[in-house]
Amino acid sequence: MLYRYFIIALAIAAALIGVQIPNYLTQYQQRLDAQLTEALVYYNEYQRIADKYFDGDMTALITLHETSENPVFQDEAVPLRQLVERVQRFQYEQSQLQQGYLQQLWFVATAASPELREHTWRMYSFNVPLNQRAVITGVVAALVVVLLLDIVTGGCRMVIRRIRRIRRKHRPTGRDLSL
Repeated sequence: MLYRYFIIALAIAAALIGVQIPNYLTQYQQRLDAQLTEALVYYNEYQRIADKYFDGDMTALITLHETSENPVFQDEAVPLRQLVERVQRFQYEQSQLQQGYLQQLWFVATAASPELREHTWRMYSFNVPLNQRAVITGVVAALVVVLLLDIVTGGCRMVIRRIRRIRRKHRPTGRDLSL
């Protein structure tokens, strides 16, 4: 009986965590949008210069900075390259988050920016959104956890029964002990 209450509590906890997943995804997207918007403020100024002097080629602008005789321009090449890479990474992530829901989840879980994931988690605001996506995710999370637990406990019981059967089979009987 206690086992069933444990399963119910575990299912409820999994459902509540599952309901948070779409909310986390939304907050991640908002953080990504904010970071991209901020980076584009500076990027667009450099892009304007690249458009004017290098037909829009940011790589040529960076190369000019790197090969300049002026040490200020040489030093500026590093943050400029980082800015360009950051904008490209954010734009790539934004394109990945335009996919279907499961692809978005997989992307955030496996390939998204660790820095953004960590910042999103640190600043995460818990709430219980009751939209269709959140409810379905919560129910699926609960079912997966309960099924995994049942499979693991069933497998353990099967192994224990087998071990007991083998021990009984090889247990010495009274006749085997006679001299």
